[in-house]
Amino acid sequence: MKYLSLFVKGFLVGIAKIIPGVSGAMLSISFGVYERFVSIVGHPLKIKLDDLKFLFFLLFGAAVGIVLLCDVIEYLLTYHHFITVCLFIGLIVGGIPSIVKEIEISKLDFNDILIFLASFFLVILIVNLGTGKADSSNHYFIMGSIESITTIVPGISGTAIFMALGWYESLLETIKGILTFNSNFYVTFTFISGFVISTILVSKLLSYAFKAHKKRSYMCIFGFMAASLFQMIYGLYDYYNLPNLLIFICVTCAGYYVTTKLDSFFGNY
Repeated sequence: MKYLSLFVKGFLVGIAKIIPGVSGAMLSISFGVYERFVSIVGHPLKIKLDDLKFLFFLLFGAAVGIVLLCDVIEYLLTYHHFITVCLFIGLIVGGIPSIVKEIEISKLDFNDILIFLASFFLVILIVNLGTGKADSSNHYFIMGSIESITTIVPGISGTAIFMALGWYESLLETIKGILTFNSNFYVTFTFISGFVISTILVSKLLSYAFKAHKKRSYMCIFGFMAASLFQMIYGLYDYYNLPNLLIFICVTCAGYYVTTKLDSFFGNY
């Protein structure tokens, strides 16, 4: 059952990856698989059989989520935007207790607060970039690198970055083409090369940070999480009225419940 748990978590992370404003990495933290993923990918020469199984079921779930629900998510965001975003807010909020446990709030110092504020405002700055008009046709390596970084660094929505650059639609087409084997060799090789190289380098850095400065690393992540949630909640401003507030509470609580109960449903990895 632990592999079913990994598949479901990967499936939900994959869906989160294609929702503007939602961080797939943040959701993976909420599900308790982020730190191990970074550690494995950051040390590719030390991978064991159990690590390969972990990566396979998690990434397979993510790929299935992207391929199967890409069009569905687009439909839901168009016609049921409020409820869809509320659900993912709840899924992310469900991971807050585990983050709070890691940072030990009672032992925070001034530097910890500064790290939180810096990471919080960094995300706010990034996701409020102006919409760009860049042509991505000759930038697949850069696209792969950015996709990798925004996938691994929690709290920073890759979709928000690509929308700001004007590359979002091209990114969706590229990823869907690669996952369905519908893309040409040049696009596939260039995009995956950028993604893999950046993934290994960034994972090494994050793996070191978790080992040498675990508390402050989680404080930084908490800042990313708070900013991500702030952006998502603020983005629903036009929907707020009494009926929608009740819907927000109910759907968010449902998302929270799913995150906190995933391991008891399927077994903890």
